[in-house]
Amino acid sequence: MSAETATPKIRWAPRLRPALLKRLYELDAQGIHDTDLCDEVGTTLFARCQTYVLVSRCEVQCPRCGTAFAILDDGVNSCPEDTCGWTTTPTDYRESVKNYQAWPGRATDAFRAYYDRYPHARTYRERILLIDELVHRFHVSEAGDPVKSVASKLFEGNKKAVVQSLDELSALDPQEKERWRRSVSQTIDRRIVG
Repeated sequence: MSAETATPKIRWAPRLRPALLKRLYELDAQGIHDTDLCDEVGTTLFARCQTYVLVSRCEVQCPRCGTAFAILDDGVNSCPEDTCGWTTTPTDYRESVKNYQAWPGRATDAFRAYYDRYPHARTYRERILLIDELVHRFHVSEAGDPVKSVASKLFEGNKKAVVQSLDELSALDPQEKERWRRSVSQTIDRRIVG
C-alpha cells in the first residue's frame, strides 16, 4: 500500500514547547508585545484544548477531511462526509487518545473555557490573559477542589519539569501568581513548588 492510499491515522494536537511560553512572558515583562509569538502560543494551546474538548465528547476530527464526529462503542466508525470514506474503530480511537496523552482528566472545564473564549480575543492583552489563566488552572476533584496543575497536559516534558518551569515564570498579575501558588500547595504538585 502506498503512502498516498494508506488510511490516515488519528492525530491529536501536540503539546506546547515550554520555551515558547517562557519567551512570551519574558518579552511581555519587558513591555514588548510580540503578537506573532502570542498567536503561536495561543493557537497551539487552542488546538490542544480542542483535542481535549473532542475527546471529552468521544469525538474525533477526521484526518482526511477535518469533519468532527462521534465515535460509537462498537463496529467501524465512518466519517459522515459523503466524499471522504475515512474509517476508524473504537480500539484505534482509544489507542490514539492513549498515545497522544489526549485524555482531559478532570480539567475539561478549563480546556473548554479556553477553547470557547480564545477565538473571540482580539487584542494582545486579551490573548495573553487567556493564556495565563489557562496555564494556571487545575484539574479539580468531585468537590471542586484543585488536585493538580493542568500544565503537564499542555506542555512538552515531564510533569515535574513543566510545573517547576511554570512556577519560575512571572505571572502577569503577582496576586494571581500568589493565589496559584497557594492552590498548588493544596495539590499533589505541592512538593514540586514547595
